[in-house]
Amino acid sequence: MADGTHSKASSERLEEAIVKLTASHLSMSSKINDLLHRMSQLETSHNNPHTPSSSSFGPSASSPLKINHRVKLDVPRFDGSDPTGWIFKITQFFEYHATPDQERLTIALFYMEGQALAWFQWMHRNTQLSSWFAFLHALHSHFASSTYEDPMGLLYKLSQRSSVSAYLS
Repeated sequence: MADGTHSKASSERLEEAIVKLTASHLSMSSKINDLLHRMSQLETSHNNPHTPSSSSFGPSASSPLKINHRVKLDVPRFDGSDPTGWIFKITQFFEYHATPDQERLTIALFYMEGQALAWFQWMHRNTQLSSWFAFLHALHSHFASSTYEDPMGLLYKLSQRSSVSAYLS
């Protein structure tokens, strides 16, 4: 029995470490993408002498105004399936649009459906969502399948062994 408790605790710590590493990897990946994008912009402005410099205050007759058009992207919806894929997509979406962390939870709420929405509502009502990264961690922990145990299988194996009053006491 002690070995079972120890292995369960070890697997939970391992799962938490994996989720933290995944979130860290996603964050680093988006930072690298942002740096590559900025480097590309710097190379373009350096190689193109007609691009307005950051020190100019407006368009001049010799240099056209450069307008940065953004592609309109749809926010991916999340219903509880493929949490790792959704976390990657929504993180990339927010990075692309430079969405501040404090706004991400509110925006993500509008793109939750079904069991994911019910879970989000419960987490929100019980003040379990303190930050964007805490949300990502909780979402991954709740919806991602574990390679160590099947939560639905464990739920199906539950059986009542005593009375309800004994459980409550």
